[in-house]
Amino acid sequence: MHTILRYRWNLMLAALGALQLWLAATAVDPARILGILGGLLVLVAAALRPSRWSLALVAASALPFAALSWWSLTTPLLALLTLGFTAAALRAARTDRRPA
Repeated sequence: MHTILRYRWNLMLAALGALQLWLAATAVDPARILGILGGLLVLVAAALRPSRWSLALVAASALPFAALSWWSLTTPLLALLTLGFTAAALRAARTDRRPA
């Protein structure tokens, strides 16, 4: 249970990456390619240890898909949630490293 709580933000980030892959499967040509690549990058960012580059990686992976499919309202919300969960994972990783 402690492990799940410790990595909860990374688990939720991985779920958002899987959701982006699912949404990309229904998109058309350039949005599909960017969505699949972006979803895979979000999954990679969730699997790696959070660093200061994680937010830039997630922004570069989620925002282009959201910009290409802005009319659906789901993908921009997904991009905002992805960025927020990445920031929360970074903040949680910083507090875990502090000495007690």
